[in-house]
This record gives sequence, C-alpha cells and structure tokens, in this order.
Amino acid sequence: MSQNPETHTYDYDTDSKEAGWDSPERVQKLVEPRVAAGSRVLDIGIGTGLAVSGYADKGATVIGLDHDQAMLDTAQTVVGEHGSLCLADINGQLPISDLEGSVDVAQAVGVLEFAKNLRSVFGQVYGSLKEDGVFAFTSELIDGIQTTEPETHYDDIDVTVYRHTPDEIADLLEQAGFQLVHAESYDGYERGGSAVPYGIFLAQK
Repeated sequence: MSQNPETHTYDYDTDSKEAGWDSPERVQKLVEPRVAAGSRVLDIGIGTGLAVSGYADKGATVIGLDHDQAMLDTAQTVVGEHGSLCLADINGQLPISDLEGSVDVAQAVGVLEFAKNLRSVFGQVYGSLKEDGVFAFTSELIDGIQTTEPETHYDDIDVTVYRHTPDEIADLLEQAGFQLVHAESYDGYERGGSAVPYGIFLAQK
C-alpha cells in the first residue's frame, strides 16, 4: 500500500478500494447472523477495521490483532470502547491463549497468505473458539491457471506470499478439527494487471 509521507501511515482503505478489494464485505456477509450483542469476535489482521465495521454498534466485543501499530490506532475508533487491540505476528505465537473457548466468531481477511505455517494458525484459532463457533477467512489460492507457485517473495515490499489449493486448505481445516461449511473462489483484486485468485472459507468448530 502507498505510504503517506506526511502522516507516515498507510492509505490502506483508499488503495484497497481502488484495487477492487471487497473481501471484508464478503466475510461480513458470511458471519453476519452470528455477530450480535454479547458476541466476541476475534479479527486476525484487523488492519484499519474494514472487516469489523458495525460490529461494535451491534454490541459485539471485537478483539483485533495486527502487526502494524498505525493500523491498530485507526481501528480503535471502529472497535469502540469495549474492543481491544494487540500487536501480533501471523508467523509467531498469536496472543490469544487467554481466549480459549470464548470466541463466537473468528475472522481473518487478507492476512493468511502471509502465514508460513497455516496449520499452526488454524490450531490456535480453533482453541480460541466456543463449541459451534465459526471461523471465516480469505486466502490467496493456487488455481493452476493464473497462479501455480506455492510461494513468492516480493522484493519491493519484502513480503512473502504463501499459497494453497482449496483442497489443501480444506485438509488443514479438517486436521485442526474444523468442519468446512462454505468455500468459494473469486477474484480478490488486481495485481500487475491480472486478477489474483482468492478463496473465502467458513469453518465451524
């Protein structure tokens, strides 16, 4: 995302919209029936809070994780006074051990493709959920057509993207104990003039 030299923050929302990024809305649509007053929602990679917009207004408590403090500062107004935010690394141990069995909805939008060990992330999220709790997430896919490489490092932004096939993701969910409820492929956004293949998944504990 482009950096604003005056504020030293990222123009994330503007750049996302210009790139055709609608994954936050897709995830919200999947979990909407489960987000209500008293719900606890865990958002991994919360960014500026796009995917939890309106949750606090419904009376839900949002626990948001992100690696960027500037993002968390922006998200604070979205999660409201009852929300809590914390710095976290998707490739480290997530700071959610104290949430064990207490989360109604977990979600991760546009972040799991940066996870080197998806199995570990799934296991940690599973442990945080209540029985029958759900996990909605997106991830960049190997579709065998537009994208065939399981891993790409982008030198310009010093980021590595890890990709999986839909079947691989389904298998990892099953190994973690989840039941896959919904899976759908779609074009995530434009990169280099081409659509990036994405998947959206809903799994239940």
